[in-house]
Amino acid sequence: MPKISVIIPVYNAEGLLTKCVESVFAQTEIDIEVILVNDGSTDNSGTLCDEFAQKDSRIKVIHQENQGVSAARNNALAQATGDFIGFVDSDDYVHSNMFKKMLKTAEETNADIVMCDALTVYDNGKTELDTIMQLSENRILEKFDFTPSLLLEMAGSAWRCIYKNNRCNDKLCKQTLAFPLGVKFSEDRIFNIYALGYAKKIAYLKEPLYYRYVNLKSAVHRFHSDYFEAYKKAKFETEKAIKSAWNDDEKYQKAYLSQFITGSLMAINNYYYKTSPLSSKERRQAVIDLCNDKTLREAIKTKGVTSNHEKWILGKNYNLLILYAKLANFKHRR
Repeated sequence: MPKISVIIPVYNAEGLLTKCVESVFAQTEIDIEVILVNDGSTDNSGTLCDEFAQKDSRIKVIHQENQGVSAARNNALAQATGDFIGFVDSDDYVHSNMFKKMLKTAEETNADIVMCDALTVYDNGKTELDTIMQLSENRILEKFDFTPSLLLEMAGSAWRCIYKNNRCNDKLCKQTLAFPLGVKFSEDRIFNIYALGYAKKIAYLKEPLYYRYVNLKSAVHRFHSDYFEAYKKAKFETEKAIKSAWNDDEKYQKAYLSQFITGSLMAINNYYYKTSPLSSKERRQAVIDLCNDKTLREAIKTKGVTSNHEKWILGKNYNLLILYAKLANFKHRR
């Protein structure tokens, strides 16, 4: 078994895929397996994946019809043979010492999960540190160390972590980890709520070893007709995860209600994007329907009202919500 299996879902990524894969094979850790999952790409990505595999026997390639990133990762998880598993997105890249450092930390601390910081790299050359603000230094964490706000912050991304393979962990063997299918948002967060809850020990490295690439020119704010419904589905999946991995603790459930409510406000913004095909009447009706949604209203009442936006939703102040969305979109040029 290799020390680590690195899973890279690939969808129409031919422009950046070579840099991504080369960064993984520039690792100082050579005992590595890479699984490229071509998720129904319509560009030259699938051919590139096969070419990489021909050059290096450590690469496996899975070709599948387009099913989304969660299904791509799950298919690779079923074939991963490494002691640990890591994830890299096909438009990102990693520090040459990332996996060696994280594996060494796992070995020294007997951690089930190791997490590092990331650096967001913009196409204009600017960078921004993506760190865990609530932790000021390297830490070893156990389940009782997690406050609801810390779990909310640390559970955001799978690509900054390595995870002990299910087959190497008695607890995880009984609770096989997988990314939720049919969930449009928060797939990583839901996966990590399970993973962090089942882990006996988590190690955190306050060092940016993962590089997340953002192309500002192509970062179009795309309209989603099902934005609000997708957030509702993520809410229900999140509740299931907390119930299973965190003993259905009310403190954690309430903390994640805030995420659902924030997503609902983002849904209102989404109705008023420049890319939205909805008429003025349809946009307003969508806001009305959202404010009358029983799941959202109950979530605000359960969590407790802490913002004007929540008051506006409960009070059905549609005009204020619409004005807020228009101003927010104008500010962010969407």
